Parts: sequence; structure tokens; C-alpha cells
Amino acid sequence: MAIALPDEAETWVESFRERLNDNADYEAAADGWGVGFDGDFVLEILPDDTYDGQPLYFYLELRDGDCLQAAVLEDPDEVAHGYALRGTYTDWKRIIQGDVDVVSGVMDGTLEADGSTVRAMRYQNALVEMGETATRVETEFQY
Repeated sequence: MAIALPDEAETWVESFRERLNDNADYEAAADGWGVGFDGDFVLEILPDDTYDGQPLYFYLELRDGDCLQAAVLEDPDEVAHGYALRGTYTDWKRIIQGDVDVVSGVMDGTLEADGSTVRAMRYQNALVEMGETATRVETEFQY
């Protein structure tokens, strides 16, 4: 059964966490991620012409190939995190549908990234796997 975004954001991010933890390719690509540095992510889904609701903020506590926690935040600064990816609802929809991969999205400006770009590029396969994993969450886009 498809999970509705944005209404079922909590369920969506938890399903994403479960699928990320079941993805052996992500686990291998993210080996060492967040060890000795803050590898936690906030994914920011911003309103646009398609979606005029409140921004959505998904927190992912990532460490050494595992997603230890996933949550919806009220404010992106309510938890410490080393990385953020932000884009519009339409841009995230394209990523979740598999039309754009995360690394390409950052490189072409579809997504804005905060955090060490050098470190993130060393783990670009993990970022690609994160995007691939998002495509495996059966999602109903409400906008």
C-alpha cells in the first residue's frame, strides 16, 4: 500500500529507514560513514508551485552503513547534523520516482547540499544508494 506524502511523512521516513537498513549495497557503500564525524542528514522538502504546504524535514541518523534513527522534525535545526540536502517538493518527487539520482541532483543544482562536499563525494555511491532506496518506498504523491 502506497504511503501518502506529505500526509504520512512519519510513516514514509520510517519505511525509508527500514529499507535503507535492508539494503546491502548501501551498507557496503556507507562503510565508515559517520565514524569520527557527524554523518547525520536532514532532508528538506520545500514548498513550490506544486506543493504549497509547510516544509518537511526528515532526520536520518546514519552511522557505518546503518540508519539508527529516522524522524520528521518541526525545525531542521532542532538536532545536530553534519549534512543537509534541500530541494522543492517537485525535485524530491523526481528523485523518489527515480528520474534523477541524488549525486546528479546535487551537481546540477536540483538539490542544495550542506556539509563537507569532499567527504560526501568519497561516499557518493552511498548517496546514490540512498536515492535508489527511496525509489523502493511505495509512495503516493498528493501533489
